[in-house]
Amino acid sequence: MFEENKQLCRRLFEGAWNRGDLRAVDETVSSNCRFHDPAFPALQAGAESYRRHIQTCREAFPDMTCSVDDIIAERNEVVIHWTVRGTHRGNFLGAAGTNRAATVSGTSIHRIEADKITELWSDWNLQSLRDQLGLGMTESEANKALARRLVEEVWNQKRPERFRDYMADDYTRISPNGTMRGEQGMRQDYDMYTGAFPDAHIQIDDMICEGDRVALRFTVTGTQTGKLGEIAASGKRVTLDCVGAVRIANGRVIEEHMAWDNLSLLRQIGAAPEMAARSASSGSRRT
Repeated sequence: MFEENKQLCRRLFEGAWNRGDLRAVDETVSSNCRFHDPAFPALQAGAESYRRHIQTCREAFPDMTCSVDDIIAERNEVVIHWTVRGTHRGNFLGAAGTNRAATVSGTSIHRIEADKITELWSDWNLQSLRDQLGLGMTESEANKALARRLVEEVWNQKRPERFRDYMADDYTRISPNGTMRGEQGMRQDYDMYTGAFPDAHIQIDDMICEGDRVALRFTVTGTQTGKLGEIAASGKRVTLDCVGAVRIANGRVIEEHMAWDNLSLLRQIGAAPEMAARSASSGSRRT
């Protein structure tokens, strides 16, 4: 019974929410199903009401994609932890489209009777969505918030897959390692430095915004426990002062210009050229 109930709820979620096939609502939701969602307190009971609700959400986020992250069942209840991603193109909760991308996770509990969902509870962070869309913020505040989330989620939480939620199709990254484009380009820097410094953490010290540009001054700390290019792990702790500029359009990062002192980094891990030369010279004198 548990597996059948899971499949019923998956059919609703993946068919209606993820693909927009609203026939899945009629197949899985009872005509008198009750809904509980604090973000939509006026949502009426029944499959027809839920079908209109899904259609409204998908019109507001036409590129919406949904994933089932976890699913558990007991008795006649099924719990799904989910993640929804999309770009805000149309009216949603009274807000006109912002063209900003957003990602929201939540949990839904489904009660099932006679092979239909008869009651559904959903809970998710509406404030997080509003923040990602910049609602109630000036353009500068929204762009600063996006830059801060990018640093926190991708670099500090070590979630590079989240970068595609922030990146424009023509994204360019310019750093001391050269000019790189697209997600693959970003991953070159990301994989190199997080591989060498798995505990790396970025502390934003200052942030200044004008129009579509956000400038950041930040400090990176970490321990080199992995190889940095061809440089073996040193086990040394480093602190690196950095600056950067991010250009944002329609809620997506178009360009990143990052600058730091590579020589300082090499000195701190004992790999600067003059240190290597000094070590070699000292060794020759001993012999």
